[in-house]
Amino acid sequence: MQALHENARISFAELARRVNLSAPAVADRVEKLERAGVITGYHAAVDPARIGYPIQCLIELTAKHLDYFAVIEEVRSMHQIVECFSVTGSTGLMVRVVVDSMPSLQALIARLMQFGDTKTSIVIDMPVTPRLPPLPGGE
Repeated sequence: MQALHENARISFAELARRVNLSAPAVADRVEKLERAGVITGYHAAVDPARIGYPIQCLIELTAKHLDYFAVIEEVRSMHQIVECFSVTGSTGLMVRVVVDSMPSLQALIARLMQFGDTKTSIVIDMPVTPRLPPLPGGE
């Protein structure tokens, strides 16, 4: 699964070679993982800076309790928000945003502030890129 996570475009033949199985056996295992919901999709990794969004931030949003579901709907409609997590603690929501400029960030923060308090942290580096947790059985 690690090889598939690193390169979702790898052929079953190449994947089979790496794990010492036949291509049909690998295809069968991948299909089972998809059906079980372990593999939920295949995605291209895109560098936001290369498509015009050089600024990445994490914004904590402490949404007013009664407005929570309305806030979620608003957040879903904001294209600058690329991830949103509902978290424990006083924050409520943690969003990752990408913007093209500081004025765009300022406008986004102002829009979010109508729903509650915000705390913004600008991402300067990503020392750990998205990765899989250790797999059971060392597969």
